[in-house]
Amino acid sequence: MEINSEKKGNCLSISAKGRLDTVASREFMKWTDNNLGEDIKDVVLDCSDLTYISSSGLRVLMTIYKTITPRQGTLSLKDLTPQVGEVLNITGMASLFNIE
Repeated sequence: MEINSEKKGNCLSISAKGRLDTVASREFMKWTDNNLGEDIKDVVLDCSDLTYISSSGLRVLMTIYKTITPRQGTLSLKDLTPQVGEVLNITGMASLFNIE
């Protein structure tokens, strides 16, 4: 999985490319731990190139959500692929995030 990001003020925009499966989730969790500083309030995740998400990937999204919610922040998921959107809908997690 390829991860790119851009920080603007208290917002972190992330683009993820590839599969957010068990192996990639470990990498993404480490990346998140290193880049989701206390100054970050809002996170926008561009999912246009995210082809798959597993339960491990969903756990990473929940970790981000639980980190920024106490800061009155939001996690926005942008340009969901049909596959990722379906997983979020089936699990009921789509209602937790801002879907753009």
